[in-house]
Amino acid sequence: MANVKSRVRENPATKPKADASAKPQGPIGREAVLDAAIHQFSIAGYDGTTMREIASVSGMLVGSIYYYFSSKEQLFLAAHEHAIEHICAAVRKSIDPAADPWTRLTQAAQGYLESMLNDYEYASIIISEFPRRRADELRDVLISHRQRFEDLFADIISEIPLRKGVDRSYFRLAVLGMLAWTYTWYNPKGRDSPRVIAKKMVSMLREANS
Repeated sequence: MANVKSRVRENPATKPKADASAKPQGPIGREAVLDAAIHQFSIAGYDGTTMREIASVSGMLVGSIYYYFSSKEQLFLAAHEHAIEHICAAVRKSIDPAADPWTRLTQAAQGYLESMLNDYEYASIIISEFPRRRADELRDVLISHRQRFEDLFADIISEIPLRKGVDRSYFRLAVLGMLAWTYTWYNPKGRDSPRVIAKKMVSMLREANS
């Protein structure tokens, strides 16, 4: 991976906080709260975000948020699930069910990287929040959300003709880890688009298993 340091993305933690007085466009409701929560969580993380900040960005009173969500934890779970479903939808949309498994894996990878690298806030809330740092109940729900996404790849990988002895579980983890790591070094001004990066990565894996 040549010249990685020059392509490292800006650390979200060093980004200035958005103007909390900014008001979103459109109707105020549950979706507006989720969008505001994802925005704030992507900037400051779960621990560094307050309900008051989310309320300010969404244009609602703090008390109004509790009409939809009983706690910050419940709001975070809903925002995390919303972000997961956003990325899952992009992956599903990219896949041609009639294509061969390697082509479908490439398509799934392309949908994933395009969504993750072009929709920063959705990806941030998933990648920067590690389930194992949370209490058991919260952790288990977060892991169940992520499992929906991983299953999209697991289903495809189960049909790929891998070399004898290759552990499909480790192969899946290698694919997902490789794709997720692009979040830390991808540069929008770099030479390759998310689609090209995904295609090259899957091609390398395919050549290694030929």
